[in-house]
Amino acid sequence: MKGVTQKPVPGCDATLFCADGESVKSLLEACTDFGKASGAKINVDKSQAKLFGRWDLCNEPLPFSIEAGLMKILGVWFGGPGAAAKSWNERLAKVKQKLGLWSLRNLSIEGNALVLRNDALPVLQYVTQAWPLLANVARAINSMVFHFVWHSKMDRVKWSVMHKQHRKGGKAVPDIPTILRAFFVCGCVRITLLNMNKDHSAYKVFRFFLHPVWRRLGWDKWENAVTFNWDLPWYYREVERFVGEFGLNSVTPCLWKPKTIRKLIRTRDTTEPVSDLPQSTATHVWGNVSSPSLTNRHKDRAWMTVKGVLPVRSFMHSRGLCPHRNCPWGCPAEESAHHLFWACPFAQRLRAALRQELLALIPYENITEQSMMYGLFPGTHTEEAIQGCWRLLCCIKDILLFARTRLVTNGEVVNREGCRRMVLSLLRDYAAMDKQKSEEREEL
Repeated sequence: MKGVTQKPVPGCDATLFCADGESVKSLLEACTDFGKASGAKINVDKSQAKLFGRWDLCNEPLPFSIEAGLMKILGVWFGGPGAAAKSWNERLAKVKQKLGLWSLRNLSIEGNALVLRNDALPVLQYVTQAWPLLANVARAINSMVFHFVWHSKMDRVKWSVMHKQHRKGGKAVPDIPTILRAFFVCGCVRITLLNMNKDHSAYKVFRFFLHPVWRRLGWDKWENAVTFNWDLPWYYREVERFVGEFGLNSVTPCLWKPKTIRKLIRTRDTTEPVSDLPQSTATHVWGNVSSPSLTNRHKDRAWMTVKGVLPVRSFMHSRGLCPHRNCPWGCPAEESAHHLFWACPFAQRLRAALRQELLALIPYENITEQSMMYGLFPGTHTEEAIQGCWRLLCCIKDILLFARTRLVTNGEVVNREGCRRMVLSLLRDYAAMDKQKSEEREEL
């Protein structure tokens, strides 16, 4: 009809494997017949062919360009040495760009861990469907994650601790290299031992290389009828290496799912000790530090306080970043987290100014040093009172650290009344947050 134009059919990508020249000829004939029936057409300019081994094209040249180097298929490079490194480096560049943008947000450690888990990991995870994680890429990932989490070159806490769950004294920062390795191995197990299609050519290729590995691990029975290769390619050696490194030989193939393997590895983590407290109390302290009733910023401050890595003068001096240790408020004592939040006269005066607010929750005499530092309260109290008082104490610590930082960096003194008003403002924010959560629960 006049004035009516036909919209072009959207294109699609396809990767086909041909064994010989006759197969190529049959493929082109099939594509021509399909084009006559559907109106579709091969885009010759964008089509490429990759030849492996000796080829006889029956004296008929291919209508496609012959790719001598690497070939990119669905975002992953194949076809020769360096393909895995190129695939990983491209993905690393994308992740660095993402993390660079997120770094402008000045997120908490909790927020950074969430970004790594939900935004960075899936980008890298895609490559594990084809290539195992390379050692140099794992080091680059760890370095990138380190700078993203701490925003500096100073490592305050061991990474083995950072990867632990909150209840065990960590910050649940994802161990991305280990997760990626688990994804690759689980994929190999799934294709060759679980979702087996013995008539599929891909299954036969996998079995050719991996059957000896499964036999050595005791996961599969020996089959003399199966052709196999004892000399593993480098990309499949990662399977046996990963299983041996984490002692997962006894895990049956049906349990080899990424989430299950990660849980099995995490169960071996021990609970971090808390100085001057029995080990039986440590779990309770870490539960208080990671309480869901706290904001992410207060969780970070409480965790760093317990771990002894809060950037006060005693810690900074021990790292050679501060010339002296004394309290900036003029006290002769050393400025540690204990002194800043509990023993300093300024901290004592601020607590006294908030006496009525504290008394509304827990008797004032029951608020001890352990209450301020760890959320432990002597006596018997309701859970609501304990959580409310712990919140208030976290707000006090937040403002004490804020006032101390303003004094050290700008020479600006924030008086007790100003600090008191800021603490009450934080409490109002908590009240608004609780109200919003309550309304959301009612809607559900």
